[in-house]
Amino acid sequence: MSDQIYQWVRRVGAPFAFRLVGQEHIEGSGPAIYVANHLGATGPIATILSLPVRLYPWAIAEMMDLERAPLYLYYDFVMPQWNLKGRVGMAVSYALSRIAVALLKGLDCIPVDRNRGRYFSPFRQSLALLAEGKNLVVFPEDSRKPPDPETQIHPFLGGFLLLCWKYHHLTGKRLPVYPMAISNVRRTIAIGRALFLEQLSDRREAVRRMCVWLQEEVRRLWRSLHSGTG
Repeated sequence: MSDQIYQWVRRVGAPFAFRLVGQEHIEGSGPAIYVANHLGATGPIATILSLPVRLYPWAIAEMMDLERAPLYLYYDFVMPQWNLKGRVGMAVSYALSRIAVALLKGLDCIPVDRNRGRYFSPFRQSLALLAEGKNLVVFPEDSRKPPDPETQIHPFLGGFLLLCWKYHHLTGKRLPVYPMAISNVRRTIAIGRALFLEQLSDRREAVRRMCVWLQEEVRRLWRSLHSGTG
């Protein structure tokens, strides 16, 4: 059923799909992790509508919880984007949350509860999907830290990259990670060549290096789009 919902969303949203640059860098149908800048609601929606592979997105847990979603939507979207405050804003947030939660669950998104530090369940679900040859998409920007002045992309949280190590430990194979930059102005998604986690004895150092590398690649791709060379 989730695959049918996914394809239905892609068909209905086809007119809003973004142009793809670098699609030739995608090798095979999966498994892989795709990593992009968030751009609020634009990034996840554009990625699902535009990429030619079935994706399983990591989603903020609040947006998949009927009790917590209204308040999250109010402060993250309804008040700053639509300038709706107080009872009216919360009423709109409540209505939107019913649709958003149902849709995210229908798309088989993986809830990640950063605020409560609960990572075991999303890692377990993600690793199972990767072992089946599926693809994840992650938007790892840390909005609590200031963005890069040029690209407005926030620093990345790199914990999800431990999946590369776990996947290699489970299968003996390297897991490709594709950097992507999404430009709302250009209505384009640029996909870079696959990156791979270094097999260092110090896993934390390997993840740290990979996170920096990945972040630099996403920013480079963003600049290539906005300089007209992408």
